[in-house]
Amino acid sequence: MDFTSSKMWRNAVACFSLVLVVTAVAGADNSSKNTDYLTALEVFKHKEFRAVFARELDNYIWLYPDAANLDEIHLKLATIYQEDKRVDDAFFTQMQILYLYPTSTAAVTALDRVKLTFAAHKKYGRMRTRIEPILTPNVQGLSREMAFNAFLRDMVALQFEVIRNQLVSSCRQYLRAYPNSTLADEVLFWHAELLAEGDKPREALAEYLKLTYLHGSSLYVTSSKLKMAELFTSKLDEHQKAILTFEEFLLEFPDDPQAGQAQYRIGQILEKRKKRYLEALNSYTAVAERYPKSVEAVPALFDAARLYEDKFQEYDQAIRIYTEVVRDFPEDMKAPYAMAEAARIYEKELNDYYNAANVYYKVFGLYPESKIAPRSLFSAAQITEKRLNDSTKAIDYYRLIVDKYPDHKLAKKADKRVVKLSKVMLVR
Repeated sequence: MDFTSSKMWRNAVACFSLVLVVTAVAGADNSSKNTDYLTALEVFKHKEFRAVFARELDNYIWLYPDAANLDEIHLKLATIYQEDKRVDDAFFTQMQILYLYPTSTAAVTALDRVKLTFAAHKKYGRMRTRIEPILTPNVQGLSREMAFNAFLRDMVALQFEVIRNQLVSSCRQYLRAYPNSTLADEVLFWHAELLAEGDKPREALAEYLKLTYLHGSSLYVTSSKLKMAELFTSKLDEHQKAILTFEEFLLEFPDDPQAGQAQYRIGQILEKRKKRYLEALNSYTAVAERYPKSVEAVPALFDAARLYEDKFQEYDQAIRIYTEVVRDFPEDMKAPYAMAEAARIYEKELNDYYNAANVYYKVFGLYPESKIAPRSLFSAAQITEKRLNDSTKAIDYYRLIVDKYPDHKLAKKADKRVVKLSKVMLVR
């Protein structure tokens, strides 16, 4: 046969692929015929035959999970990838060998090759400290299913982008091989996450949806529903569907720890995507009312106050919201900032300098260790001096800055104001 003809070559490759199908059907209970086929195929060195050989080795691994020579077959596959400079495929396959055949001589070879990869490729060298702890996985005595799951878990945890495609394929292999596994739900979730990270939102959406239908009692269902809503709005621009999905989540899981997050995201979508500011405002305030213990409660109130100020010019309402933050969440790290925002509105929007100075001073009084305490105290001093014309009280405020925050950059400015104002008062 003249293999220089591309048409004849493709036909030859197709024929060899067909051999596997026929062999698999004829000898589904015995892997020996397939082993013979692989041995025959290995003789051909042409690059297209090598691609076929690699594919057939991979098929064998998953067709015959209990074959005695599986570690050797797996190592042959890794060798082809390495010889063809498919670095990521080689690394991933060698890691599989470490997990699936930990006591095999193939694992010894695979371990040596992975260690060489660190030195030969910078992207792996940078990941060395994260990969080395899993080079000797604790999988001895585990079933193939459990060892495979441990492999997927650790590979996902690496968050190593270059092996994402390989991980996606491996998750699919696991789900095909073990459809009734008690761990199928978490693998399905990992699969969806990887697809979403790989910018395949519709495929990811389908996997999240599958999880909610096939594994309704899974711990991953709540996260999956939130992820679905996020995909609708961030990747697919289907913002109304995202809102409806978040609302369904709140109806189904009102006591879930992530309920506050769902309510907050509804507000953000209404504001930033739908431009429905009043509905967004109501959604933000609902976060603090319904889920006061959620981490989103205070940020949602800040967003509500911002909308009152920027979109409705209802400054009193904005101040009220900031005051609620201090009242209801006095220990929150953003409480002093809420008070400072209220003071800013009094000063800049309402020209109410008396209340502005008082509230700025309260930031210092209630939160003296806050990063903004020196600045707030300085603002109180400036307003008292220049707007309220009360030099005596202004000097007191400036002196507090020098005494309480001597190393702060405003301390020198405050000291200069004390000296200048004191001289002016002496002249008078």
